[in-house]
Amino acid sequence: MKPLKRLATLLVVLLLFAFTGTFETKVIESKRSTFEVYAIHELEVKADMDSKEFESFVMNEIAPIYNKMEGQKFSLVKGDRGVRINKYAIVLTFESLEDRNRIYPPSGDLAGDFGSDTIWEKFNSMLDKGLGETHTDYVTVLE
Repeated sequence: MKPLKRLATLLVVLLLFAFTGTFETKVIESKRSTFEVYAIHELEVKADMDSKEFESFVMNEIAPIYNKMEGQKFSLVKGDRGVRINKYAIVLTFESLEDRNRIYPPSGDLAGDFGSDTIWEKFNSMLDKGLGETHTDYVTVLE
């Protein structure tokens, strides 16, 4: 009878250990926000700028810089209706506040490689109003 009692005790200990490990994992996971974050940066492209040249430059030079950083997705959008018709914006999507804050800390310092100054100088030369001048970060409230 003693070996059966030891086996039962061992089984209870193993089940408790397994439950505790799973519970701790769930607690850690729940500390990560589940909010999706959208950063929208309105752009004003210069009137004499060719839109195809601008879009090509953004696709080939700017988008890869953002998309190589884990935790964010880059999109260039163009107004189709409304007050910003035919105007551009960059939309950065983050899966969580933690991802946004890791890449763009509240201190204002940038985390990561944002490419050469030459790329950003050319990008800014295409714009009347650029990245960072008019932007808002939105957090998903309802889906």
